[in-house]
Amino acid sequence: MFHIITNELLTCSIIAKGAEIRSLKNNKTGQEYIWQIDPDVWRSSSPPLFPAIGTIKGDKIIYKDKEYPMPKHGIARDNDAFEFKQLSASSYSYTLTHSEATHHLYPFKFSFTITYTLENNSLLMSYKVVNLDSEPMYFTCGGHTAYACPVTATKALTDYVIEFPEVQERSSHTLNNQGLLTSTMRKVETNGALLPLSKTIFNDDALIFSEIDYSWVRLRESAKTKGLVIRFTGYPHLALWAQPGADYVCIEPWLGLPDAENESLDITKKSTYTKLVPQEQFSITIETEVEE
Repeated sequence: MFHIITNELLTCSIIAKGAEIRSLKNNKTGQEYIWQIDPDVWRSSSPPLFPAIGTIKGDKIIYKDKEYPMPKHGIARDNDAFEFKQLSASSYSYTLTHSEATHHLYPFKFSFTITYTLENNSLLMSYKVVNLDSEPMYFTCGGHTAYACPVTATKALTDYVIEFPEVQERSSHTLNNQGLLTSTMRKVETNGALLPLSKTIFNDDALIFSEIDYSWVRLRESAKTKGLVIRFTGYPHLALWAQPGADYVCIEPWLGLPDAENESLDITKKSTYTKLVPQEQFSITIETEVEE
């Protein structure tokens, strides 16, 4: 089941299963900004990441000496148990609440809500996590949106750049062949504040920038000054990724990181997870602005 939200400038399509963005179009030009799924390349377009990000060491977590299998990127992706509600013509919310099914994978009582809202020329994707348990809960969350790149058929991926707010040396975490963070960092070659995109840039997996001091990046053609601005206030980490040679780029603000090689299996000891006390809630937003 698909839901449509719209305003004067933009139209967004969301699939109820997994509460995943499938389309974001410019109403004036018909331009599509979200990668249109090719299952032979990647089967997703914008999966929400909760309560884990990336690979989980041993594919499991431990809580109070009990093991729980934890899928890559958590339990929200492709989940068909989201309850949805239309808030207005330009807004829909999707809520995943703890259940017997989630308790087999994740031991806490919670609600996880994603609200999509169109405001002027922006799409807001807001996450709200509520701890409904009598114990502190531990989680992380993040975005994984695949933006069409190139946007038009007359351009190529190599015509695009990721623009950062400032010029600075940049280093990325590296992942081992199991998808776990290693202790090795690799330098990322940039041209001033610009990261040129290429068909080989993700040959060694995602670029993962941690403990960042900026809150936006811009995806644009190198010959232009405007494009898509992705804003992510409050997110300490940012990943960029695509299947090598694919015609998209994922821009992924993360609250936490994938497990490291030396990560504890105990979820209460995960080094980048957020602790939420009983009845507390946590909210954070990712904004995609379509510049005119």
